[in-house]
Amino acid sequence: MSWRQRIDWRTLGTTFAVAVAALGASILGVYLLEKRAGVRDASTVFLLAVALVAYLRGSWAAVGTALGAFLAYNYLFLPPEFTFLVSDPQHILTLGLLLAVGIAIGRLTGLQRDQARRSERREHEARALFNVSRAIALAKRMKDALPVLVASLAEDAGMTRVWIGLGSTWAQEQVVAASDSEADTPSSGPHSILGKRPAEGQPAWVRLSPPGPPAPRRDSLALYRVELVDGSEPIGSLWAARDARLGPPSGEETRLLAAAADQIGQGIVRDRLSEQATELEVSRRSEELKAALLDSVSHDLRTPLATIRASAGTLADPNVELTPSEARATAQEIDAEADRLANLVSGLLDMSRITGGALETRPETMPVDAVVLPALQRARMALGQRPIKVEFPDDLPPVVVDPVLASQVLDNLLENVARHTLPDAPMRISAAADSQAVTVRVEDGGAGVPPDAMPHIFEKFYRVPARRELARQGTGLGLSVVKGMAEAMGGSVAASRSELGGLAIDLRLPVAPPPVDEEPPA
Repeated sequence: MSWRQRIDWRTLGTTFAVAVAALGASILGVYLLEKRAGVRDASTVFLLAVALVAYLRGSWAAVGTALGAFLAYNYLFLPPEFTFLVSDPQHILTLGLLLAVGIAIGRLTGLQRDQARRSERREHEARALFNVSRAIALAKRMKDALPVLVASLAEDAGMTRVWIGLGSTWAQEQVVAASDSEADTPSSGPHSILGKRPAEGQPAWVRLSPPGPPAPRRDSLALYRVELVDGSEPIGSLWAARDARLGPPSGEETRLLAAAADQIGQGIVRDRLSEQATELEVSRRSEELKAALLDSVSHDLRTPLATIRASAGTLADPNVELTPSEARATAQEIDAEADRLANLVSGLLDMSRITGGALETRPETMPVDAVVLPALQRARMALGQRPIKVEFPDDLPPVVVDPVLASQVLDNLLENVARHTLPDAPMRISAAADSQAVTVRVEDGGAGVPPDAMPHIFEKFYRVPARRELARQGTGLGLSVVKGMAEAMGGSVAASRSELGGLAIDLRLPVAPPPVDEEPPA
């Protein structure tokens, strides 16, 4: 683009009109003062015109006005009038001072005006960049911030439309956000791209005209593009369109578009890295879960199956003679291992239902002792001779639970005590109520859980390291099933250290709403 094309003729004409008007008003003022009022030298009136033009149109317009005042005063008011000759040396000094002081005032006033305008533009640029940063910071993901960003950029950068396209090449980009519904996708037509920042100065706009016939223009808009990059790889573009008669964006607008493109590109890259990290974490957890499942199931299936096969082989071997008591003991061992297999399969099925969201509840209003005492009676044989204390207040409100799920939750908690404590360890079941829930606490006097393992005991397939005096570990499903079923009923579970020395599990069950008395018919 040549320097002639860069001239804003409308601005130049406005400046010229303001200077001429200021000079005309000054000439009239000097005429009235010198010719009518008798003032000997009223040339300082021209300084007011110079200062006014400097304030309104800048320093160079003020310098031109000062030169015009010099010529006008010499031609119109100094003898001989209507010539540029000066007969009195005193008038030469007056003209010189008028020109020098006018130029000085014009330059100083213009510089102050330009400084104030630059400060305003910088403030506007800083506010616009703050809006961009705030929109990115407040959004959880970059795609949520893009509609706000393009609308803000269109207003702050003086653009008609702003939109963002993502793609490996600008010809293949897909628009993901636009300041209005009429934003065009980047086409093969000519546009200006923001070049890389040079060693000094501002980045420059470079005009690109793809080969082939020019694309038809439907309006007088000029297109500008800033690349979005990931390192050195392009990932998209920030596009802007403005009235071609306004010329290219100013330095402040260019810096704003460049800074916004940098932040948008970084945000998009950050979102992609976050998605990749999330996918990797999900994949890692899935692999860990699969490995834990295979390890647990293979170990826990192999042991009872081996015992059942050995015991059944002993019973079926005609060469082995067993007494009735030995045969009965072998059959009981087979039954116990079969029961262990059934519990393992039941736990896996329950966990699959919980994980898949297929666990359905049928809530009923029940007293707390009707939930706890039957489960305690069923677990009496597994608990053996352990001393058990039950502490229930008389004023406990009823709870809303699914009877089947609640029974299974209590069964798992009591089985956990029987499995992981010594036969003589004490046990206590207590309950307390508040306005929203009844908390049933099951605690034991076993060895307890190490503090570093306490946060993980409700995780699937997590096993607390077993003590040597205990028979064997469980599958790591019992407490995770308890947590899933309790939450399905609207309750919750928590673990802490028991006052008896072992583990305490708090099961919170929602309190039933008070019954509504029906009004008798009128």
